[in-house]
Amino acid sequence: MRNSKTYYTIKDHCRKGLLKYLSKAIAALPAIESPSILEAGCGSGVPTLALAEHFQSHITAIDIDATAIKRLEEKVKKLSLSDRITPLNCSLFDMDPEENRFDLIVAEGLLNVVGFEKGFLKVIELVKSNGFFIIHDEYRDHNKKIAFIESNHCKLLDLFKLDEQVWWNDYYDCLQKEISAQKDKDLLSLIKSDIKEIELFRRDPSAFTSAYYMIEKK
Repeated sequence: MRNSKTYYTIKDHCRKGLLKYLSKAIAALPAIESPSILEAGCGSGVPTLALAEHFQSHITAIDIDATAIKRLEEKVKKLSLSDRITPLNCSLFDMDPEENRFDLIVAEGLLNVVGFEKGFLKVIELVKSNGFFIIHDEYRDHNKKIAFIESNHCKLLDLFKLDEQVWWNDYYDCLQKEISAQKDKDLLSLIKSDIKEIELFRRDPSAFTSAYYMIEKK
């Protein structure tokens, strides 16, 4: 349990280096007054808490990782945000569009896992007409993604890229230093996938280029 908390503390610390890009994405949207928000694939809630700072409204934060959701629940309770943030251990595809419609949906990295087109179509079901969504996804097949967005009655408002230099300076460098400082074998076993990810980055940094897409549903 202690090692799990340490692991998430490390990941959370490094993940905060990328929050300025979420802020940039939010700034590219038209002003939204008290939007209902869904964060899909919230993890342990680093972006969730940033969203709570940007918007004084309710956020539903979902993830299939029960341990990450528990971590977010602890943060929400500690910060007295239970009336504004609802963490749920569920999948995006568990959300019923008849019961859930949102003004803004944020999905950072989730569509890369579930498939861009499949995830995008589900997001469309859950966002209100003239609502917005922010998608952070790998840059691969970029032109195909834009064509898919526009073919589904949506408007691409803006986009920007995060290249390999951004990923190293604002995330992986921090993660590498944190991992190198760890000696506990049990903790290092939890970080195995992150060590592998850093190795993959070093082999082919350009493959880690990503993009933020700011979209309006028509």
